[in-house]
Amino acid sequence: MDIKIDSKEIIPFEDFDLGWRFSKSHNSDISDEELKQILPLSETESKRLNKVIDFYEIESNRILNYQQTDWFRSSQENDEKIENFRNNLAQKLSKFDEDLIISWNRKTTLKTNKTIFLKYWTDFLYPSSDDVTIISEKTNWILFFSHYEVSNLWIKNNNVVQHRLGKMRG
Repeated sequence: MDIKIDSKEIIPFEDFDLGWRFSKSHNSDISDEELKQILPLSETESKRLNKVIDFYEIESNRILNYQQTDWFRSSQENDEKIENFRNNLAQKLSKFDEDLIISWNRKTTLKTNKTIFLKYWTDFLYPSSDDVTIISEKTNWILFFSHYEVSNLWIKNNNVVQHRLGKMRG
């Protein structure tokens, strides 16, 4: 299943609840070109996308088609821990190149790409306040970030999907 966004529902950062996280005053390193790759979505589009995300947040809807990783640290305590999370997640997602949808809640969602997310993950995920669901546009993986700085990744198990398709065809 592919998740498609309605491009008419992309809104300016000024109208996005968490737009300040990507402002030059908050993060002077982010370039204008990179900002163009972060697409805040309207409340209407966020609610629509969260109907899909809600389905995947229920473990019984994932358990047969996805392989779960162990929980792993997503700490921002120091540069080494920030880099460890970035490298760990980059390695786990290395075979995927689709865009991703980030949802903080039913009204606050955006779309970006994996490169931008990995580079600026500390702006997307705040410890102590954020519980975030991140899902790839092609639903190949789902990442759950918890405010107590751990994450859990579910990756689509293509062997299970292929086996089921073979049974249906055979």
